[in-house]
Amino acid sequence: MSPTVLPPAPEDEKSDEETPANTGVSAGNFRVRNRRRSPEFTPVVMAAGCGSQMFELSNDRAGKTPKCMLPVANTPMIWYSVNFLIANKFEEIFVVVRQGDKDVIESYLTNTIRKLEHDVHIEYVCIEDDADLGTADSLRIVAPKTKSDLLVISSDLITKVSLSELANVHRANNAALTALIAPRYSVPTPDGRRKRNKKDDRDFIGLDPEDDRILYIANEKDIEDEISIKRGQLTRFPHMRLHTNLLDSHLYLVSRTTLSMLDNHPDVSMMRCELLPLLVRKQIKQIVNTNYTVFADRIYSKKQDTDEDSKHPDEYFDILSEPESVGCYVHHTDSFTVRVNQLHNYIKYNKAVSENMDDVIPKNGENCDISKQTQVGKCSRLGNSVKIAEKCSFKRSFIGNRVQIGPHCKIVDTVIMDDVTIEDNVSLTNCIVCKDVIIRNKCTLKDSRICDGFEVSSGSEFVGESLVADSEIPNMMSFSIYNSGQGSDAEDLSK
Repeated sequence: MSPTVLPPAPEDEKSDEETPANTGVSAGNFRVRNRRRSPEFTPVVMAAGCGSQMFELSNDRAGKTPKCMLPVANTPMIWYSVNFLIANKFEEIFVVVRQGDKDVIESYLTNTIRKLEHDVHIEYVCIEDDADLGTADSLRIVAPKTKSDLLVISSDLITKVSLSELANVHRANNAALTALIAPRYSVPTPDGRRKRNKKDDRDFIGLDPEDDRILYIANEKDIEDEISIKRGQLTRFPHMRLHTNLLDSHLYLVSRTTLSMLDNHPDVSMMRCELLPLLVRKQIKQIVNTNYTVFADRIYSKKQDTDEDSKHPDEYFDILSEPESVGCYVHHTDSFTVRVNQLHNYIKYNKAVSENMDDVIPKNGENCDISKQTQVGKCSRLGNSVKIAEKCSFKRSFIGNRVQIGPHCKIVDTVIMDDVTIEDNVSLTNCIVCKDVIIRNKCTLKDSRICDGFEVSSGSEFVGESLVADSEIPNMMSFSIYNSGQGSDAEDLSK
């Protein structure tokens, strides 16, 4: 990915002598660099998610891999967002993490940045493991630490978008919030068409075709029976187009006006589900026509004869008190963009990222012992210290660090994480094998997931199953296999 340099922000009003940035001192964990200009945007990586849609691979219990550290093409997914910011010349990055995950995330990022000799400082904003805080709550914590607008990026986002184009849209519209949207990624069929996976949660995004203003946004799982559009909104924007094939990438530019607004709405906890709809509602300020006056997406008669009729809702005064108009916009991109946040797409996105982000992910690892009689396909990737015996075959698969594989194994469209042991004559097709797993000899598994620390007995055969250690499932005695519900219609990636 070629680096994109954002134009510099205007100089601070203070003189060089009065600007703390010229002192070269540290303020807590925030290192102040010797520079005259403040950044126009301060990046914030959201990495405190528990991975509810990838529960079998990661959750918030002790001992489990944090979601942001799950490998994608043999690279922890958080590195893609951090590397994206480094490539765009950011020198200070905030990373929001859970307290219990901080050590492993900090250790990985520190070692990687040092190895690649990047000049960047990361401040970690820690959230208690049992705290029920959303992304908007995290912004409240970060906002006092900077005076610039925020660039908020999810740790599960992998993209090659030009950040300067997104910033230009934000500046041109003087926007309260600008979101990045992209076509939802899908694997093309043999005839070149792209078909949506029915298991994907679609985003419903309503846009004004004139200026790409956001008029409606919701995820399919948050919609119960129907989509409701306020009458005042349709009056103000009669040509709204509702898109279902676009992905809200969870990359946002957020203005200081929006951050100040959060202080007036302490009940807003989530950016996507609460803050964004709030900003969309505030776009409808005041519309006057022949018979009605519309205040904050409610319609009242223009004739107000009683005291009760003259009382306007709180939203009316809230909107009039805003110092400037509130505008939410999107920037469309056709650049490669995916969010690795759903289990059924995990293997597919490993392959897609490997094909599209070759300049970011490392080549095959070091200190590997691979038999000359073993075939490793060009679309496969190996981690460090991998040992593979003779007469094995690998196609479109990803092998983690310190993995040992016995002879006569066939592995296709499979992700194998760190410290896995696979004995001889094992066949894996379209499987996810988590860390510390042991697969005994003569096993055959297809469309299955083997979770942390599980041991598969010799001669086992499973199709469409999730194999979980007993201690991982509450109230589960000796039964340690449950059907994933995806065996019959799991996507065939071997074609």
